[in-house]
Amino acid sequence: MKRLTNIFLKIEDKSRNYFEKIPFFHAFFAGVGVVLFWRGVWETSDRLGIAPVWSIILGASILLIIGLFLQTFVGNTIIIKKVESEKKLEQKTKIDVEKVKKEEELEEITLEILAKKLESIESKIENLNKKS
Repeated sequence: MKRLTNIFLKIEDKSRNYFEKIPFFHAFFAGVGVVLFWRGVWETSDRLGIAPVWSIILGASILLIIGLFLQTFVGNTIIIKKVESEKKLEQKTKIDVEKVKKEEELEEITLEILAKKLESIESKIENLNKKS
């Protein structure tokens, strides 16, 4: 069994590496595969005569047993909220950067004004020294 698992893992790695170069086809074939898989599950449950209520109970039980119930339904919400908060932080950072740039520009203007005033004071001092 372990040998068979290793063979499938190697095939999966090779195909993933190949399809990463062409993401559109990767996504397309992944979508087709998921739809066909779920169609097969749906048809099989219909042929076995499993009622919709039992499908819900059985599906939820399987997800709970393998630890994917919360991850599937709550995990995505947490991820989405985290991405939204990161976007807000990024926007706030951009605003802060713009404020810093404006402050630096104001400081440069102030320094230029002070430099001109200092030059004028120095020239006045030189004129006074020449007169004395």
